Amino acid sequence: MYNIILVDDERLTLDTLANYIDWEQMSCRVIATASNGRDALKKIESLQPDILITDVKMPVMDGIELCKQVHTRFPKIQIVFLSGYNEFDYACAALQHGACGYLLKPIDHEELATTMRTVRQRCEEQKNRLNSTLLTSGEYLRELLQIRGNLLSGLADEVTTVYNHHLHLPADNKTFYFVFISIDEYTLLAENPLAFDAPSGDFSTVERLEFFIAGLPSFSPGVLTKLRDGQWIFVTKESDRTVFTHWRNQSANAGRWISLFLTDNPQSLLSFTKQWPKMLQTRNQLVAIHGTGLINDNWENIHATLRKEPFPKTEHLIAAVQQTRRDQVEEWLHDFYDGGLPPGNISQVFVDSVSVFDAVLDAVAANNRHLQEIFEKDSKFFGRLSLMESMQSMKTHMRQILSIMMDELEASPVDRHIEIVNEVCNIIQKNYGQVISIDVLAELIFLSPNYLRTIFKDVTGKTLLEYVTQIRMDNACLMLQETNIRIHEIAKQVGFESPSYFGSVFFKRTGLTPNQYRTHAKKGQRT
Repeated sequence: MYNIILVDDERLTLDTLANYIDWEQMSCRVIATASNGRDALKKIESLQPDILITDVKMPVMDGIELCKQVHTRFPKIQIVFLSGYNEFDYACAALQHGACGYLLKPIDHEELATTMRTVRQRCEEQKNRLNSTLLTSGEYLRELLQIRGNLLSGLADEVTTVYNHHLHLPADNKTFYFVFISIDEYTLLAENPLAFDAPSGDFSTVERLEFFIAGLPSFSPGVLTKLRDGQWIFVTKESDRTVFTHWRNQSANAGRWISLFLTDNPQSLLSFTKQWPKMLQTRNQLVAIHGTGLINDNWENIHATLRKEPFPKTEHLIAAVQQTRRDQVEEWLHDFYDGGLPPGNISQVFVDSVSVFDAVLDAVAANNRHLQEIFEKDSKFFGRLSLMESMQSMKTHMRQILSIMMDELEASPVDRHIEIVNEVCNIIQKNYGQVISIDVLAELIFLSPNYLRTIFKDVTGKTLLEYVTQIRMDNACLMLQETNIRIHEIAKQVGFESPSYFGSVFFKRTGLTPNQYRTHAKKGQRT
């Protein structure tokens, strides 16, 4: 249907035209009427019809003057003159100012139908030209955003003309609102369609989102241009955040994955191209910090939060995973991913995340073959991480990985405790000659001292001090039997600073002094 505005200062003629002609049969509908050119111009500005049928002679502003202004400001509108004067001068003036038809009163229905066929044909041609120029303007816009600069002002003028035609704006208009639309985590969603519980069916999440975005011009008038995969610019004559929020809320996935960055003031195309790098950078930084699905119309005044505090220690995370303390793991993830961007930007977060993952896996899965097999066979854990553009997505992914580790540990806690105790025993056996404390041992295997005390006693039936003393005494006995090393040297080599204290502990364990033990051992060897 083509929309028509009728203009005539004769009320009877206007009523007849509006109500007694079957416009629908001609694929048209009357959307407004006016009694003079000035009133008509106001309605044209707000309603943007496809066709204007106007009388020539009218008070306030006549049809010729109205035609001049409409042809200049709204060149896509097709104009038909209506007059009771069959004069050559009027017809020439009408055609000179862009009219495509001239009808005489009283209206002849066959002549009207013939004229409207011509008008509709010109409307269709105009629509096809506009679609063609829209495609071209999209290419020009991409070029403008890549190159920028005043040397391309001619190109910007061409695109501006197309936008004015499409948005029904006056031909001399130079400013628009711009909306940057992005599908966040586009690469991740495209390469891993089920990565984030994407809906099953014939279309992937990305395809659904792209189809949803393509329908935006039907929801709100504007020109949509695709810049690259996952990114669009929407040019519109008004920018109401509420409208775009409502549009995005039409789809649950859109609210989760689509971000919108709006200009808060109308601006020329060249002005926007100069602001584009900052808009793109701000979007990338805000998505990196805060995650997906943002809406922002104040991006020009926002600065990304840079990380001031150092990253939390990996050892603390390992200890929390070892003990399956999920609350402590969550606290560590918060400190790591919610503290702002590091100087190296999001790429540095990825590098640090991989380092953390390696360290945790080495510590937790060192003696757990099943865990090793899980992460060796499934490279997607690293692959997905490398595709992410948001620290919140990385945080979610790391939480899933660490949860898998803790689930595995909780499934076989006894076996895991035995592995830990065996590791502690190996450390003690290799270092019994050094100062050994519960704090040092706990730090080496990334556990709290109290937790280590508990599981060691549960598995061995001994306290750590009792086990260390046993290992030292066993090695002291062996050295007394097989060597002639002096007793104070043996005491030092098995970890005792005081020979007298060594002698006291040795007597308590064996019932003999070190000298007595050596003497008995030598006699036994001779016999």
